[in-house]
Amino acid sequence: MELYQLFKIQEIIERNIKTLAQIEEDALGRDNTFDLRFLALQIKTAEIANLTKCYKYSKAKENIPKEKMFVRYIDAMKFLLSIGNIHNFNIIDKDAISMVEEEESLVKLFSSIFDQISLLKNNILNDNYFTSLTIYVNLFARYVHLAKNLGFTFDEVYEYYRKHYVIEE
Repeated sequence: MELYQLFKIQEIIERNIKTLAQIEEDALGRDNTFDLRFLALQIKTAEIANLTKCYKYSKAKENIPKEKMFVRYIDAMKFLLSIGNIHNFNIIDKDAISMVEEEESLVKLFSSIFDQISLLKNNILNDNYFTSLTIYVNLFARYVHLAKNLGFTFDEVYEYYRKHYVIEE
């Protein structure tokens, strides 16, 4: 698994979307697109949490179709990769993310992801690149752990992304 390929694919996807939409990011406003990416990542992550119902005391865990969960996960991954590209965090590799301790509890994992998203956003706004990069590595690792907790491997995610989103440059 070469993470740089995922970042590259996401970059191509976004370039093609901008070309098709004929909208320049600057026309939308840099602040607006900054907030948009982070909000979209939070919403897509919340959609995954909502599917699992892990936050409900009385609700027994349902059998959620793997494909449905997988699609939601991929949607969130797009925004995570986009943030990585925009802020030059696309230098991370699997060795960096493998050093982050794995969380077993789905509730704690989602809580940690939401905390990391907010922390990352604030550190980027304060121009703390190295701290932001460290947070991004932790956040990315949490997403890798989330895949495992949801019943699929990150290698499956990687292969799906490569097969379905490879776009000619």
